Amino acid sequence: MVLLGVTFGYLISQRTKNGLARVKAEGQKLGNPNLKADHRKRIEKANAFAENLRVTITSFIKDGSAQRQIVDELNRIGVKTPRGYEFKLTTLQRIMKRLGLSTIHTK
Repeated sequence: MVLLGVTFGYLISQRTKNGLARVKAEGQKLGNPNLKADHRKRIEKANAFAENLRVTITSFIKDGSAQRQIVDELNRIGVKTPRGYEFKLTTLQRIMKRLGLSTIHTK
């Protein structure tokens, strides 16, 4: 029974590869033609979101807050991620990296 499943999987794979090769040979471009434009839009949107939080995050950093404290405070005041979720530590770290911010204090 397992051998039968492996054989069918192989046949499906070969049909797919042959079909893509045929379409490519006919001169049709494969893939998403809008991939670069879509990626650029996502980057711009992420940059804009991060910039909107720059003042808030910077003020927390100046107050000496640690990253986890900043996350807790952002959630307490009701700031949501672009997808509408509560902040997680990783989300804050990515935004801080995008903005070139750090909570490391040296004396």
